[in-house]
Amino acid sequence: MSDEPVIKKKKGGIKLKIQKTYSDQSFVVAAQKCYASKIQAECEQYKELHVDPFFHAILPNFITDEDFVESLEKELSQLKFREKNNDLYKFHQSKDLKHVKSQCITEFCEFLQNDVKEWLSNISGISLTDVVDSFCSKYEYTDILLCHDDELEKRRIAYIYYLVPPSWNEEDGGTLDLFTSDDHIQPKDIVKSVVPKRNNFLFFEVTERSFHQVAEVLSKESIRLAVSGWFHGPSLPRQKPNEEPSPLLTPYITVGEDNFYNWINPIYLHPETQGDISEKFESESEIQLSDFIQKEKFNLLLSALQESNIPWSPVGPANKRKYYLCNKENQPKIVEECVHFLQSEAMFLVLSNMTGLKLHELAPESDSEDSEEEKNVAQSSQQQNGSQENNESTNHSARSKETAGVSSCCSSEVRKWQHGCYTLAHDTSHESNAEFALDAVLYIGCSDWKTEYGGFTSYIAKDEDDELLSVSPENNCLALVYRDKNTLRFVKHINHQSTQHSQPYFYDISTVYYE
Repeated sequence: MSDEPVIKKKKGGIKLKIQKTYSDQSFVVAAQKCYASKIQAECEQYKELHVDPFFHAILPNFITDEDFVESLEKELSQLKFREKNNDLYKFHQSKDLKHVKSQCITEFCEFLQNDVKEWLSNISGISLTDVVDSFCSKYEYTDILLCHDDELEKRRIAYIYYLVPPSWNEEDGGTLDLFTSDDHIQPKDIVKSVVPKRNNFLFFEVTERSFHQVAEVLSKESIRLAVSGWFHGPSLPRQKPNEEPSPLLTPYITVGEDNFYNWINPIYLHPETQGDISEKFESESEIQLSDFIQKEKFNLLLSALQESNIPWSPVGPANKRKYYLCNKENQPKIVEECVHFLQSEAMFLVLSNMTGLKLHELAPESDSEDSEEEKNVAQSSQQQNGSQENNESTNHSARSKETAGVSSCCSSEVRKWQHGCYTLAHDTSHESNAEFALDAVLYIGCSDWKTEYGGFTSYIAKDEDDELLSVSPENNCLALVYRDKNTLRFVKHINHQSTQHSQPYFYDISTVYYE
Protein backbone atom coordinates (compact mmCIF):
# COMPACT_ATOMS: atom_id res chain seq x y z
CA MET A 1 0.00 0.00 0.00
CA SER A 2 1.20 3.51 -0.77
CA ASP A 3 2.18 5.94 2.00
CA GLU A 4 1.21 8.81 -0.30
CA PRO A 5 -2.27 10.03 0.60
CA VAL A 6 -2.46 12.12 3.74
CA ILE A 7 -4.74 14.55 1.93
CA LYS A 8 -7.88 13.67 0.06
CA LYS A 9 -9.58 16.39 -1.89
CA LYS A 10 -13.30 16.66 -1.49
CA LYS A 11 -15.91 19.03 -2.75
CA GLY A 12 -15.69 22.31 -0.88
CA GLY A 13 -12.34 21.67 0.77
CA ILE A 14 -9.56 19.28 1.82
CA LYS A 15 -9.61 16.26 4.10
CA LEU A 16 -6.40 15.59 6.02
CA LYS A 17 -5.56 12.10 7.24
CA ILE A 18 -2.84 10.67 9.48
CA GLN A 19 -0.07 9.50 7.18
CA LYS A 20 -0.12 5.74 6.64
CA THR A 21 3.37 5.33 8.08
CA TYR A 22 2.20 6.66 11.43
CA SER A 23 -1.36 5.31 11.47
CA ASP A 24 -0.18 1.79 10.69
CA GLN A 25 -0.96 -0.61 13.55
CA SER A 26 2.68 -1.68 13.98
CA PHE A 27 3.78 1.93 14.53
CA VAL A 28 0.91 2.62 16.94
CA VAL A 29 1.68 -0.52 19.00
CA ALA A 30 5.37 0.39 19.16
CA ALA A 31 4.47 3.93 20.23
CA GLN A 32 2.09 2.59 22.89
CA LYS A 33 4.80 0.35 24.35
CA CYS A 34 7.38 3.11 24.20
CA TYR A 35 5.04 5.63 25.84
CA ALA A 36 4.01 3.23 28.60
CA SER A 37 7.39 1.69 29.41
CA LYS A 38 9.69 4.65 28.72
CA ILE A 39 12.20 2.06 27.49
CA GLN A 40 14.01 2.97 24.29
CA ALA A 41 14.42 -0.68 23.29
CA GLU A 42 10.66 -0.90 22.85
CA CYS A 43 10.80 1.52 19.92
CA GLU A 44 14.15 0.76 18.28
CA GLN A 45 12.27 -0.24 15.14
CA TYR A 46 11.07 3.35 14.70
CA LYS A 47 13.64 6.13 14.80
CA GLU A 48 10.80 8.66 15.19
CA LEU A 49 10.11 7.53 18.79
CA HIS A 50 12.27 8.59 21.75
CA VAL A 51 12.16 8.32 25.54
CA ASP A 52 15.24 10.32 26.56
CA PRO A 53 14.95 12.58 28.52
CA PHE A 54 11.14 12.12 28.37
CA PHE A 55 8.83 10.61 25.77
CA HIS A 56 8.68 12.49 22.48
CA ALA A 57 8.16 11.71 18.82
CA ILE A 58 9.52 13.50 15.74
CA LEU A 59 7.50 12.74 12.63
CA PRO A 60 8.98 13.89 9.28
CA ASN A 61 6.81 14.65 6.25
CA PHE A 62 3.70 14.84 8.35
CA ILE A 63 1.67 16.17 5.41
CA THR A 64 2.70 14.80 2.03
CA ASP A 65 0.92 17.39 -0.15
CA GLU A 66 3.38 20.27 -0.39
CA ASP A 67 0.74 22.46 -2.05
CA PHE A 68 -1.34 22.29 1.11
CA VAL A 69 1.74 22.97 3.27
CA GLU A 70 2.54 26.07 1.21
CA SER A 71 -1.07 27.27 1.35
CA LEU A 72 -1.18 26.75 5.11
CA GLU A 73 2.07 28.65 5.52
CA LYS A 74 0.76 31.52 3.42
CA GLU A 75 -2.46 31.79 5.43
CA LEU A 76 -0.56 31.68 8.72
CA SER A 77 1.94 34.33 7.57
CA GLN A 78 -0.94 36.73 6.83
CA LEU A 79 -2.33 36.55 10.37
CA LYS A 80 -2.00 39.37 12.86
CA PHE A 81 0.65 38.56 15.46
CA ARG A 82 0.92 39.99 18.94
CA GLU A 83 4.31 40.54 20.56
CA LYS A 84 4.86 38.47 23.69
CA ASN A 85 7.76 39.72 25.76
CA ASN A 86 8.46 39.11 29.43
CA ASP A 87 11.01 37.35 31.63
CA LEU A 88 10.40 33.92 30.05
CA TYR A 89 10.05 34.67 26.35
CA LYS A 90 10.23 37.05 23.41
CA PHE A 91 8.40 36.19 20.17
CA HIS A 92 5.16 36.92 18.28
CA GLN A 93 2.01 34.82 18.50
CA SER A 94 -1.37 34.66 16.76
CA LYS A 95 -4.72 34.29 18.46
CA ASP A 96 -6.08 30.77 18.94
CA LEU A 97 -6.35 29.34 15.45
CA LYS A 98 -9.80 27.87 16.03
CA HIS A 99 -11.08 31.45 15.79
CA VAL A 100 -9.46 31.98 12.35
CA LYS A 101 -11.72 31.61 9.31
CA SER A 102 -9.27 30.53 6.62
CA GLN A 103 -9.67 27.31 4.66
CA CYS A 104 -6.33 25.60 5.26
CA ILE A 105 -6.05 26.76 8.87
CA THR A 106 -9.58 25.51 9.56
CA GLU A 107 -8.82 22.16 7.93
CA PHE A 108 -5.62 21.82 9.92
CA CYS A 109 -7.38 22.62 13.21
CA GLU A 110 -10.14 20.09 12.44
CA PHE A 111 -7.43 17.56 11.64
CA LEU A 112 -5.86 18.12 15.05
CA GLN A 113 -9.22 18.11 16.82
CA ASN A 114 -10.38 14.85 15.27
CA ASP A 115 -7.83 12.49 13.70
CA VAL A 116 -4.71 13.55 15.59
CA LYS A 117 -6.45 13.73 18.97
CA GLU A 118 -7.90 10.23 18.58
CA TRP A 119 -4.54 8.90 17.37
CA LEU A 120 -2.65 10.44 20.31
CA SER A 121 -5.26 9.20 22.76
CA ASN A 122 -4.77 5.70 21.39
CA ILE A 123 -0.99 5.93 21.73
CA SER A 124 -0.92 7.49 25.20
CA GLY A 125 -3.93 5.82 26.76
CA ILE A 126 -5.10 9.26 27.92
CA SER A 127 -8.77 10.19 27.56
CA LEU A 128 -8.05 13.44 25.78
CA THR A 129 -10.85 16.01 25.91
CA ASP A 130 -12.14 18.22 23.13
CA VAL A 131 -9.91 21.07 24.30
CA VAL A 132 -7.08 21.50 21.81
CA ASP A 133 -5.05 24.72 21.91
CA SER A 134 -3.55 25.88 18.62
CA PHE A 135 -1.42 28.99 18.07
CA CYS A 136 0.94 30.13 15.38
CA SER A 137 4.25 31.46 16.66
CA LYS A 138 6.78 33.55 14.79
CA TYR A 139 10.37 33.66 16.09
CA GLU A 140 12.79 36.09 14.52
CA TYR A 141 16.38 37.11 15.33
CA THR A 142 17.06 37.00 19.12
CA ASP A 143 13.58 35.60 19.93
CA ILE A 144 13.55 32.88 22.57
CA LEU A 145 11.45 30.81 24.97
CA LEU A 146 13.41 29.90 28.10
CA CYS A 147 13.28 26.68 30.11
CA HIS A 148 9.87 25.59 31.44
CA ASP A 149 7.87 22.36 31.78
CA ASP A 150 4.57 23.34 30.03
CA GLU A 151 2.65 21.83 32.93
CA LEU A 152 -0.53 23.76 33.56
CA GLU A 153 -3.77 22.16 34.63
CA LYS A 154 -4.99 19.49 32.17
CA ARG A 155 -2.25 19.97 29.56
CA ARG A 156 -1.22 16.40 28.71
CA ILE A 157 0.44 16.37 25.29
CA ALA A 158 2.31 19.28 23.68
CA TYR A 159 2.90 19.50 19.95
CA ILE A 160 4.76 21.58 17.35
CA TYR A 161 4.25 21.57 13.59
CA TYR A 162 7.15 23.30 11.84
CA LEU A 163 6.81 25.53 8.78
CA VAL A 164 10.37 26.84 8.61
CA PRO A 165 12.19 27.34 5.30
CA PRO A 166 13.67 24.10 3.86
CA SER A 167 17.16 25.57 4.33
CA TRP A 168 16.81 25.94 8.14
CA ASN A 169 19.77 24.41 9.97
CA GLU A 170 21.38 24.26 13.39
CA GLU A 171 23.28 27.52 12.86
CA ASP A 172 19.94 29.35 12.57
CA GLY A 173 19.11 28.49 16.20
CA GLY A 174 15.53 27.99 17.33
CA THR A 175 16.14 24.38 18.34
CA LEU A 176 13.83 22.63 20.78
CA ASP A 177 16.19 21.83 23.67
CA LEU A 178 15.22 18.99 26.01
CA PHE A 179 16.53 18.85 29.59
CA THR A 180 17.15 16.03 32.01
CA SER A 181 15.92 16.59 35.56
CA ASP A 182 17.38 15.88 39.00
CA ASP A 183 15.96 14.26 42.13
CA HIS A 184 14.36 17.58 43.11
CA ILE A 185 12.49 17.72 39.78
CA GLN A 186 14.60 20.62 38.55
CA PRO A 187 16.08 20.88 35.03
CA LYS A 188 19.68 19.74 34.82
CA ASP A 189 21.35 19.39 31.42
CA ILE A 190 20.35 19.81 27.79
CA VAL A 191 20.74 16.33 26.32
CA LYS A 192 18.98 16.84 23.00
CA SER A 193 18.43 19.72 20.60
CA VAL A 194 15.86 19.17 17.87
CA VAL A 195 16.52 21.32 14.80
CA PRO A 196 13.27 22.66 13.25
CA LYS A 197 12.53 21.00 9.93
CA ARG A 198 9.79 21.96 7.54
CA ASN A 199 6.69 19.72 7.70
CA ASN A 200 7.87 17.91 10.84
CA PHE A 201 5.31 17.22 13.57
CA LEU A 202 6.74 16.81 17.06
CA PHE A 203 4.82 15.90 20.19
CA PHE A 204 5.80 15.08 23.76
CA GLU A 205 4.28 14.06 27.04
CA VAL A 206 3.68 16.96 29.44
CA THR A 207 4.79 16.15 32.99
CA GLU A 208 6.52 17.90 35.85
CA ARG A 209 9.80 16.74 34.28
CA SER A 210 9.17 17.79 30.66
CA PHE A 211 11.63 20.69 30.81
CA HIS A 212 12.38 22.24 27.44
CA GLN A 213 13.12 25.53 25.74
CA VAL A 214 13.15 27.13 22.31
CA ALA A 215 16.73 28.22 21.83
CA GLU A 216 17.43 31.76 20.65
CA VAL A 217 16.94 32.30 16.93
CA LEU A 218 20.27 33.37 15.42
CA SER A 219 19.23 33.84 11.81
CA LYS A 220 18.72 37.43 10.70
CA GLU A 221 17.00 36.42 7.46
CA SER A 222 14.73 33.44 8.20
CA ILE A 223 11.63 33.18 10.39
CA ARG A 224 10.87 30.21 12.62
CA LEU A 225 7.17 29.73 11.86
CA ALA A 226 5.30 26.94 13.64
CA VAL A 227 1.90 25.88 14.91
CA SER A 228 1.99 24.67 18.50
CA GLY A 229 -0.30 23.98 21.41
CA TRP A 230 -1.59 21.30 23.74
CA PHE A 231 -4.05 18.44 23.88
CA HIS A 232 -5.88 18.43 27.21
CA GLY A 233 -6.91 15.58 29.48
CA PRO A 234 -7.29 14.66 33.17
CA SER A 235 -4.81 16.48 35.41
CA LEU A 236 -1.82 14.63 36.83
CA PRO A 237 -0.84 14.87 40.51
CA ARG A 238 2.21 17.05 41.03
CA GLN A 239 4.77 16.88 43.80
CA LYS A 240 5.35 19.83 46.07
CA PRO A 241 7.80 22.25 44.40
CA ASN A 242 11.37 22.05 45.61
CA GLU A 243 12.27 24.75 48.12
CA GLU A 244 15.78 26.06 47.65
CA PRO A 245 17.86 26.93 50.71
CA SER A 246 17.62 30.53 51.85
CA PRO A 247 20.61 32.76 51.06
CA LEU A 248 23.21 33.27 53.73
CA LEU A 249 22.42 36.55 55.49
CA THR A 250 25.12 38.41 57.33
CA PRO A 251 24.93 41.39 59.72
CA TYR A 252 27.10 44.37 58.92
CA ILE A 253 30.81 43.93 59.42
CA THR A 254 33.57 46.22 60.66
CA VAL A 255 35.81 47.82 58.06
CA GLY A 256 38.58 50.28 58.84
CA GLU A 257 37.58 53.92 58.42
CA ASP A 258 40.42 54.66 55.99
CA ASN A 259 39.56 51.58 53.97
CA PHE A 260 35.95 52.68 53.65
CA TYR A 261 36.95 56.19 52.56
CA ASN A 262 39.31 54.72 49.95
CA TRP A 263 36.34 53.08 48.21
CA ILE A 264 33.42 55.49 48.26
CA ASN A 265 33.26 58.59 46.10
CA PRO A 266 33.51 61.37 48.75
CA ILE A 267 30.63 63.30 47.17
CA TYR A 268 28.26 60.69 48.62
CA LEU A 269 29.45 61.48 52.15
CA HIS A 270 28.35 65.12 51.98
CA PRO A 271 25.22 65.73 54.10
CA GLU A 272 23.72 67.93 51.37
CA THR A 273 24.17 65.19 48.75
CA GLN A 274 22.72 62.57 51.05
CA GLY A 275 19.77 64.84 51.75
CA ASP A 276 19.05 65.35 48.04
CA ILE A 277 19.29 61.59 47.43
CA SER A 278 17.03 60.84 50.39
CA GLU A 279 14.37 63.28 49.18
CA LYS A 280 14.30 61.69 45.70
CA PHE A 281 14.43 58.16 47.04
CA GLU A 282 11.59 58.63 49.52
CA SER A 283 9.48 59.88 46.63
CA GLU A 284 10.40 57.27 44.03
CA SER A 285 11.93 54.33 45.98
CA GLU A 286 14.75 54.04 43.45
CA ILE A 287 17.86 55.93 42.36
CA GLN A 288 21.08 55.34 40.41
CA LEU A 289 24.27 56.67 42.02
CA SER A 290 26.84 57.29 39.27
CA ASP A 291 30.62 57.06 39.83
CA PHE A 292 29.96 55.46 43.19
CA ILE A 293 33.43 53.93 43.59
CA GLN A 294 36.60 56.01 43.47
CA LYS A 295 38.16 55.69 40.00
CA GLU A 296 41.44 54.07 41.07
CA LYS A 297 39.70 51.40 43.13
CA PHE A 298 37.12 50.79 40.41
CA ASN A 299 39.81 50.20 37.76
CA LEU A 300 41.60 47.73 40.05
CA LEU A 301 38.30 45.97 40.70
CA LEU A 302 37.52 45.68 36.99
CA SER A 303 41.01 44.39 36.17
CA ALA A 304 40.74 41.73 38.87
CA LEU A 305 37.35 40.52 37.63
CA GLN A 306 38.67 40.29 34.07
CA GLU A 307 41.43 37.88 35.10
CA SER A 308 41.02 34.72 33.08
CA ASN A 309 41.95 32.42 35.97
CA ILE A 310 38.87 33.22 38.07
CA PRO A 311 36.72 30.07 38.21
CA TRP A 312 33.21 31.34 37.46
CA SER A 313 30.59 28.82 38.54
CA PRO A 314 27.35 28.50 36.51
CA VAL A 315 24.23 29.09 38.60
CA GLY A 316 20.90 27.37 37.88
CA PRO A 317 18.52 25.67 37.59
CA ALA A 318 17.57 26.78 34.09
CA ASN A 319 13.88 27.27 34.92
CA LYS A 320 14.91 30.01 37.38
CA ARG A 321 18.24 31.50 36.36
CA LYS A 322 21.45 31.28 34.44
CA TYR A 323 24.48 33.40 35.28
CA TYR A 324 27.99 32.93 36.63
CA LEU A 325 29.09 33.33 40.24
CA CYS A 326 32.47 34.04 41.78
CA ASN A 327 32.31 32.14 45.05
CA LYS A 328 33.74 33.70 48.18
CA GLU A 329 36.73 31.38 48.29
CA ASN A 330 37.67 32.28 44.69
CA GLN A 331 37.38 36.05 44.94
CA PRO A 332 40.56 38.08 44.29
CA LYS A 333 41.55 40.19 47.28
CA ILE A 334 40.36 43.48 45.77
CA VAL A 335 36.96 41.91 44.98
CA GLU A 336 36.65 40.58 48.51
CA GLU A 337 37.50 44.06 49.83
CA CYS A 338 34.72 45.58 47.72
CA VAL A 339 32.19 43.06 49.04
CA HIS A 340 33.27 43.89 52.61
CA PHE A 341 32.94 47.58 51.81
CA LEU A 342 29.34 47.03 50.67
CA GLN A 343 28.61 44.93 53.77
CA SER A 344 30.31 47.31 56.20
CA GLU A 345 28.68 49.07 59.12
CA ALA A 346 29.57 52.41 57.54
CA MET A 347 27.75 51.44 54.33
CA PHE A 348 24.65 50.45 56.30
CA LEU A 349 24.69 53.89 57.93
CA VAL A 350 25.30 55.75 54.64
CA LEU A 351 22.46 53.87 52.96
CA SER A 352 20.21 54.66 55.93
CA ASN A 353 20.95 58.37 55.47
CA MET A 354 20.33 58.15 51.71
CA THR A 355 17.11 56.16 51.83
CA GLY A 356 15.44 56.95 55.15
CA LEU A 357 15.48 53.24 56.02
CA LYS A 358 16.44 51.94 59.43
CA LEU A 359 19.44 49.87 58.36
CA HIS A 360 21.52 51.04 61.33
CA GLU A 361 20.58 51.84 64.91
CA LEU A 362 22.25 55.27 64.61
CA ALA A 363 20.19 56.19 61.56
CA PRO A 364 17.89 59.17 62.29
CA GLU A 365 14.16 58.51 62.40
CA SER A 366 12.33 60.09 59.47
CA ASP A 367 9.45 62.34 60.47
CA SER A 368 8.29 63.10 56.93
CA GLU A 369 4.99 61.79 55.61
CA ASP A 370 4.61 60.66 52.02
CA SER A 371 1.81 62.48 50.24
CA GLU A 372 -1.02 60.53 48.66
CA GLU A 373 0.27 61.48 45.23
CA GLU A 374 3.73 59.98 45.82
CA LYS A 375 4.08 56.66 44.09
CA ASN A 376 6.90 54.16 44.43
CA VAL A 377 7.74 50.63 43.42
CA ALA A 378 6.44 49.11 46.63
CA GLN A 379 3.19 51.10 46.58
CA SER A 380 2.54 50.35 42.89
CA SER A 381 2.96 46.65 43.54
CA GLN A 382 0.60 46.73 46.51
CA GLN A 383 -2.03 48.63 44.54
CA GLN A 384 -1.88 46.25 41.57
CA ASN A 385 -2.37 43.35 43.95
CA GLY A 386 -5.40 44.94 45.58
CA SER A 387 -3.65 45.93 48.80
CA GLN A 388 -5.83 48.03 51.09
CA GLU A 389 -3.12 49.00 53.57
CA ASN A 390 -3.47 52.51 54.95
CA ASN A 391 -1.11 55.35 54.21
CA GLU A 392 0.85 54.77 57.43
CA SER A 393 2.11 51.43 56.13
CA THR A 394 3.48 52.87 52.90
CA ASN A 395 5.79 55.59 54.17
CA HIS A 396 9.40 55.08 55.15
CA SER A 397 8.88 56.45 58.65
CA ALA A 398 6.26 53.86 59.51
CA ARG A 399 8.31 51.06 57.98
CA SER A 400 11.32 52.11 60.01
CA LYS A 401 9.31 52.03 63.21
CA GLU A 402 7.89 48.59 62.38
CA THR A 403 11.37 47.10 61.88
CA ALA A 404 13.31 49.06 64.46
CA GLY A 405 13.69 46.01 66.65
CA VAL A 406 14.88 43.74 63.83
CA SER A 407 18.62 43.22 63.24
CA SER A 408 19.66 44.55 59.83
CA CYS A 409 21.45 42.13 57.54
CA CYS A 410 22.42 41.60 53.90
CA SER A 411 23.40 39.06 51.28
CA SER A 412 25.89 39.60 48.44
CA GLU A 413 26.84 37.90 45.16
CA VAL A 414 29.62 38.63 42.66
CA ARG A 415 28.16 37.79 39.25
CA LYS A 416 29.19 37.68 35.59
CA TRP A 417 26.66 38.26 32.81
CA GLN A 418 27.12 37.31 29.15
CA HIS A 419 25.18 36.02 26.15
CA GLY A 420 22.55 33.52 27.33
CA CYS A 421 22.34 34.72 30.95
CA TYR A 422 19.05 35.65 32.67
CA THR A 423 16.93 35.30 35.78
CA LEU A 424 13.17 34.68 35.86
CA ALA A 425 10.58 36.56 37.88
CA HIS A 426 9.59 33.57 39.98
CA ASP A 427 13.18 33.33 41.23
CA THR A 428 12.72 33.83 44.99
CA SER A 429 15.84 32.05 46.19
CA HIS A 430 17.45 35.30 47.31
CA GLU A 431 14.50 36.47 49.36
CA SER A 432 13.96 36.36 53.11
CA ASN A 433 10.65 36.50 54.90
CA ALA A 434 11.01 40.26 55.26
CA GLU A 435 8.21 42.51 54.04
CA PHE A 436 10.65 44.89 52.34
CA ALA A 437 14.15 44.78 50.86
CA LEU A 438 16.66 47.22 49.40
CA ASP A 439 18.39 46.02 46.23
CA ALA A 440 21.83 47.53 45.65
CA VAL A 441 23.58 46.51 42.43
CA LEU A 442 27.05 47.82 41.60
CA TYR A 443 27.64 47.51 37.84
CA ILE A 444 31.18 46.88 36.60
CA GLY A 445 32.61 46.77 33.07
CA CYS A 446 29.47 47.67 31.12
CA SER A 447 30.52 50.81 29.26
CA ASP A 448 28.28 51.51 26.24
CA TRP A 449 26.03 48.56 27.08
CA LYS A 450 22.80 48.84 25.08
CA THR A 451 19.32 48.10 26.39
CA GLU A 452 18.52 45.99 23.32
CA TYR A 453 21.20 43.51 24.44
CA GLY A 454 19.11 42.60 27.49
CA GLY A 455 20.78 42.34 30.90
CA PHE A 456 18.59 45.04 32.44
CA THR A 457 16.67 44.40 35.65
CA SER A 458 12.91 44.69 35.39
CA TYR A 459 10.56 45.08 38.36
CA ILE A 460 6.95 43.93 38.08
CA ALA A 461 4.04 43.49 40.48
CA LYS A 462 3.20 39.91 41.37
CA ASP A 463 0.63 38.39 39.01
CA GLU A 464 0.90 41.42 36.70
CA ASP A 465 2.73 41.94 33.41
CA ASP A 466 3.09 45.72 33.50
CA GLU A 467 6.61 46.88 34.28
CA LEU A 468 7.02 49.16 37.30
CA LEU A 469 10.67 49.97 36.75
CA SER A 470 13.62 49.02 34.58
CA VAL A 471 17.27 49.45 35.61
CA SER A 472 19.90 49.25 32.87
CA PRO A 473 23.57 48.46 33.54
CA GLU A 474 25.68 51.61 33.89
CA ASN A 475 29.39 51.44 34.56
CA ASN A 476 30.41 52.22 38.18
CA CYS A 477 26.81 52.91 39.15
CA LEU A 478 25.12 51.72 42.34
CA ALA A 479 21.45 51.14 41.54
CA LEU A 480 19.17 51.25 44.61
CA VAL A 481 15.60 49.94 44.50
CA TYR A 482 13.29 49.51 47.50
CA ARG A 483 10.64 46.84 47.01
CA ASP A 484 8.02 44.95 48.94
CA LYS A 485 7.37 41.20 48.92
CA ASN A 486 4.79 41.58 46.14
CA THR A 487 7.32 43.12 43.78
CA LEU A 488 9.20 40.62 41.62
CA ARG A 489 12.32 41.26 39.60
CA PHE A 490 14.17 39.58 36.77
CA VAL A 491 17.24 40.15 34.61
CA LYS A 492 16.24 40.07 30.95
CA HIS A 493 17.88 37.39 28.81
CA ILE A 494 21.10 38.67 27.22
CA ASN A 495 20.70 38.03 23.51
CA HIS A 496 22.99 37.45 20.55
CA GLN A 497 23.28 41.16 19.76
CA SER A 498 25.56 41.48 22.80
CA THR A 499 28.24 39.42 21.04
CA GLN A 500 28.82 42.37 18.68
CA HIS A 501 29.90 44.55 21.62
CA SER A 502 33.63 45.13 22.13
CA GLN A 503 33.24 43.54 25.59
CA PRO A 504 30.28 41.14 25.37
CA TYR A 505 29.93 40.65 29.12
CA PHE A 506 29.81 42.62 32.35
CA TYR A 507 29.94 42.05 36.08
CA ASP A 508 27.99 43.20 39.08
CA ILE A 509 28.05 42.88 42.84
CA SER A 510 24.48 42.45 43.97
CA THR A 511 23.69 43.11 47.62
CA VAL A 512 20.23 42.90 49.18
CA TYR A 513 19.75 44.74 52.47
CA TYR A 514 17.02 44.02 55.00
CA GLU A 515 15.94 46.34 57.79
